[in-house]
Amino acid sequence: MQDHYLDDMLGRLKPLLKNFDRAKAILKRYWTSKMALVWDVKDVHRAANERMRVLTPKQAVQVLQTLHQQHNPQYGLKWVDLWDHLDLYQPGRKMSKAELKRFVAKDILAVQK
Repeated sequence: MQDHYLDDMLGRLKPLLKNFDRAKAILKRYWTSKMALVWDVKDVHRAANERMRVLTPKQAVQVLQTLHQQHNPQYGLKWVDLWDHLDLYQPGRKMSKAELKRFVAKDILAVQK
């Protein structure tokens, strides 16, 4: 598990932890013999923007949950699966020219409020 995921998880639990560093060491040791591939709503927003779509945070979570429920564990989940889902169901709205320009030029994700 990548450190930034561990830091995020532990950051959310920090009010309940007595020793942050010890908890991180335990989690790092736990993950040494395991692997998890993590998809984030930022991935969904990026894929939508690549398809010139803008999603709300709620729509991005729904897409992520749907893909999780419907993917074939034998083949995993690929970026093209995300694109195919977005192309088929077309959630969100079309990207504006300004949003597209920011995304292409500065890699700024467009997220609908």
